[in-house]
Amino acid sequence: MDWQSPRHLATHFRDHGREVGAATVEAYDASARAIIAADDTITFSYEDETTFERRVGVYQPTTGLLTIMSDDDRWIISHMRCDSIYVNDLMRRDD
Repeated sequence: MDWQSPRHLATHFRDHGREVGAATVEAYDASARAIIAADDTITFSYEDETTFERRVGVYQPTTGLLTIMSDDDRWIISHMRCDSIYVNDLMRRDD
């Protein structure tokens, strides 16, 4: 699994790197991958309300970190810090 392109990764690092505590693009990428691999996460699927594509979210409640992937596990779409209210809203989109 990878990011859609180096530019996509760089854009998301610029948007979310500081909030996840990553000082570099490499640290941001490593943080996203660590959430995917972690044992203490909640995994869920939902429909992206902008693109109408299926997404898979992997959320770690203890850190508030969320990694979003394509539903075929091909791409990492985003990585950010958020609260459980945001995650619950995403989960409701799958109802």
